[in-house]
Amino acid sequence: MSTIVVEARDLRVGCDGRAAGGLSLAVPEGGIHALLGRPGAGKTLLLEALAGLRRPSGGRVRLRGADPYAERGGLRIGTVWRDGGLFPGLTVTEIIEGWRRWTLDPLTADEALALTGLERVAGVRFERLTAGERRLLDLSLAMVDRSDVLFLDEPTSGLDSGTVQQVWATLRRLSAAGTTVLLTTRDAAESRWADHAGVVGRDRSFATGYHLGAA
Repeated sequence: MSTIVVEARDLRVGCDGRAAGGLSLAVPEGGIHALLGRPGAGKTLLLEALAGLRRPSGGRVRLRGADPYAERGGLRIGTVWRDGGLFPGLTVTEIIEGWRRWTLDPLTADEALALTGLERVAGVRFERLTAGERRLLDLSLAMVDRSDVLFLDEPTSGLDSGTVQQVWATLRRLSAAGTTVLLTTRDAAESRWADHAGVVGRDRSFATGYHLGAA
């Protein structure tokens, strides 16, 4: 039987008049898991709560059996948000080395670069990176802490089709190495590339594997 890594029961969140809720899921260890929803369905709010970055307004979340909002110590998780980071004037290696200083047991810069295939741009300044390379850099930074769970908010948003394939190839490599990936998407076709998927919002027609309540 697979170990459950992320569990939610009737999870509800709200912020500035926006709300999402009724989310129940059990994410097994390993694999790529997608939450599909239209813009405004509350995917980002729910992902923040699942990652322990937002206090739920109802229900409960457990990450490896712990409340990720109240008991973050010892949890190795990485997050990538839709807007990504901005690091003007710094090379890719300098950015990773700066990130490593905030981590107790980090990957080396070379290890972080190798995870996402960015060795070739190690000395390139941030402003000269393509949109796809910036997204892969976000993934490298999310893995610096040896994260075994990744939360990704629409990681391919705004990328061309070739770069989307590159990002997914990276996610599959990370998953094959044992990382559990939970991502949001608004693209139904893309959600079918995941190992498991479910719908956030009112239309449950694509829900598979999860019970996802209405927003």
